[in-house]
Amino acid sequence: MSATSRIRWKWIIVGGLLAEATVMAVFFLLLFAAMAAGVPEIAQPRTPLDYIDAMVMSFLSMLVFTIWVGKRLDSAFVLHGVLIGAFGILLFSVVWVATTGSFAQPALYVVAHGLKVVGGIAGGLIAEKRHRRALAGA
Repeated sequence: MSATSRIRWKWIIVGGLLAEATVMAVFFLLLFAAMAAGVPEIAQPRTPLDYIDAMVMSFLSMLVFTIWVGKRLDSAFVLHGVLIGAFGILLFSVVWVATTGSFAQPALYVVAHGLKVVGGIAGGLIAEKRHRRALAGA
């Protein structure tokens, strides 16, 4: 069986979509919280809070959703994590181009994209370790 036939594309799409939606949802929650606190300017796009949210949540959401997808896998955990992160980058880039008309993104968003892949790799490693532990206990 080839490596591509083992890839669970449906779960990559679902995991990447949910992870990226989580990143955006947390940003909007921060924006609404800042508005309620009377300081909406601190949570606008391309502000320090936005950049911090983008980097932290990009890593964490890909980590969590790769672990979640990993429960449905038998192999290629890290590959799936990388692909989930890459799909998240693609989704954000499509939204970015659609809303700004430009491919150019701020440098810290590019860092956040790298953290999506790192989060996917870390999630894949954790999922693989859990899978091995479950097999050893069975």
